[in-house]
Amino acid sequence: MKHRFGWAVLAGLLAIPSVGAKEPLRLDASTDATAEASWKAMHEEASPEQKQKLALAMLKINLAGTHSAHDAARDPALQTLGITGIKDKVSGMTAEEIIALADRVSTITAEPARD
Repeated sequence: MKHRFGWAVLAGLLAIPSVGAKEPLRLDASTDATAEASWKAMHEEASPEQKQKLALAMLKINLAGTHSAHDAARDPALQTLGITGIKDKVSGMTAEEIIALADRVSTITAEPARD
């Protein structure tokens, strides 16, 4: 009987989610509105440093394949650089994954502001 009770307690403890273990936000790109809302939530929970990295990552992914300001100025899709323009590329990604993607696909050179 004690043996069964011990297994029941162990199973119960394993079923309890870890306290404080929060899943990172992932970008919901099912619509433009959900992409904007999840981007905003992701940005709000980020540290100041990560906010800069996220903003820079969004810019880099939007401008991937662009090699000059002239190229960007001629492309109507680049007149507004926001999350909706790249939502399908970053769908389901966390902030860290978006930042990593930007580093892989970027064709521009940019750095976050320094204090």
